[in-house]
Amino acid sequence: MIILVCNSVIYSGQTILRVDLSNDKIEDEELPDFVVEKFVGGKGLATYLMYKEVKPGIDPFSPENKLYVFGGPLAFIYPTFTRTIMVSKSPLTGLYCDSNAGGSFSIELRRAGYVGIVIEGKSDKMKCLKITKEEKKLIECESLKGKTTYEVGDAFREYSVLTIGPAGENLVRFANIVIDMKKNPVTRPGVAGRGGLGAVMGSKNLKAIFLKGWLKPDELAKNVDKNLQKDLINRYLKILQEDVVPGIGVGGNLPVFRVSAEARILPVKNFQAGSHERWEDLADDAWGRITVNRITCPTCPLRCGVTVVENGSSTERIEYETVAMNGSNLMIISRKALAQINTTLNALGMDTITTGNIAAFLMELTERGLLKDYKISWGDLEGYLKLIHDIAYRKDLGNILAEGLARASKTLGAEEYAVHIKKLEIPAYDPRGVVGMALAYATADRGGDHLRAWTVAAELTSKLTLEDLVNLTKYLQDRNAALWSLVACDNIPGNSVRPPDEMIRIYIKMLNTLGFSYDEESFLKLGERIYNLSRLFNIREGVSRKDDSLPPRFHKPREDTGWIITKEDFEKMLDTYYSKRGWDSNGVPLKETLDKLGLLDII
Repeated sequence: MIILVCNSVIYSGQTILRVDLSNDKIEDEELPDFVVEKFVGGKGLATYLMYKEVKPGIDPFSPENKLYVFGGPLAFIYPTFTRTIMVSKSPLTGLYCDSNAGGSFSIELRRAGYVGIVIEGKSDKMKCLKITKEEKKLIECESLKGKTTYEVGDAFREYSVLTIGPAGENLVRFANIVIDMKKNPVTRPGVAGRGGLGAVMGSKNLKAIFLKGWLKPDELAKNVDKNLQKDLINRYLKILQEDVVPGIGVGGNLPVFRVSAEARILPVKNFQAGSHERWEDLADDAWGRITVNRITCPTCPLRCGVTVVENGSSTERIEYETVAMNGSNLMIISRKALAQINTTLNALGMDTITTGNIAAFLMELTERGLLKDYKISWGDLEGYLKLIHDIAYRKDLGNILAEGLARASKTLGAEEYAVHIKKLEIPAYDPRGVVGMALAYATADRGGDHLRAWTVAAELTSKLTLEDLVNLTKYLQDRNAALWSLVACDNIPGNSVRPPDEMIRIYIKMLNTLGFSYDEESFLKLGERIYNLSRLFNIREGVSRKDDSLPPRFHKPREDTGWIITKEDFEKMLDTYYSKRGWDSNGVPLKETLDKLGLLDII
């Protein structure tokens, strides 16, 4: 039984700010108690609202689409809950999409008294949303049109700044949204990279949100037992120091590069191979030698934000996915080059995973002689940087590529070389070496994605059957959906050197100090409820079993190892997954499943 203490002074996380750009209208809105009870915050509340408010079949660039920017109830009350989640119908996939980012925005949002912001409609002119104690208003900001994310961040350094770059303005379908992207940042910048939600902002003529909160922790949770709160914080910080700091290592998830290379699941030449002779040049210790600073999100003691400098090139916040997809995948084996690439993509506001995937696709077509009037070879840094700008400004071939890999490959008549699922490009783990990731990719609610269920560590350390992999994938998907309702940081449980069970138990106890009553079973059920609701959104948009599939490349033997995922094994795994989920053979949740999860009264 989940209980929310209704109308309690304990929890003040039921207020959202609704912003209508078409009518220059801004209003506070209180969410019903039963909604907060069932969905808590973050991904949960945003998914619920989008399912109820965004009509089936609308164009993601339509004013009818909405962007949900949400934090979680624990932000600023407890340490590390600093992430902000953005949810919308994706311009890239046409399906459900959420993407989250670090930085200070979530904390400032809670300090302003809100758990989320709903952006709807479309402005005739470029606007920015300003939120302070003194005022909440939309202001014209035509002067910011065309500015990079760094330029916008530096212009408003006293605020937490959520913004898009030129790619978002130009409706590049994989444009991102960034938080606190500034030169020499004081706090770790955040990037909501996947699914093109920056293009949703661009389609609404919203350049940025500037936010400065004013409430104190005691004003957000007045009646929390201070002794219990202090005890939970101390226990949590002890776990972070003992279990997470050793796993984070140099930071930025960079230690994963070595894991992937040694396991031969690193993307090389558009997933044609899984490792290469010079991989150690891009491993974590190599980045450690050029790290000049490590910064963190507010309230978090883990300094995972890595700033590097190599021969005059520098970048803030370098990550494993960026290094793998733009380094080994393109055979650009240079830390200096990758720093330059990362900064360029951050400035223009483009997803590093998708952009690296598209470039690898083009390089393979060049190698095979399948491109007319355009050539870009493996390792071509100059050509890649030009390509990035061409995509951001929709110039020449860049205009086709700005539509995303699925659409571009169809236009170019080369779909068999495109590595994506449901039009979202695959991240940096070859599932032919970690088969659980094949199921995780295929059943992720936003398309080919690794964060819903990262099975890599378990697969590389244990012998797991297909049924084990199914159980693990479902568990991680449900667990993470629940954690993203808080919104907890992926880097923390993901980098723990021990199973994060005790950490998650503390999270639940923290949540309960705000007036909820959860246990481990009901918390996991919360995640299952959210995951099934996002599935229902996608089914409404036409998704079925045929879409829970792998790109052709993964059903063919790898050139270096011969590894393959047979269609027979994959279909068997998918059947088992559907059964465990309580879905029918076409991937539709059964009525009894929805009833068990309390979703029948919603749909």
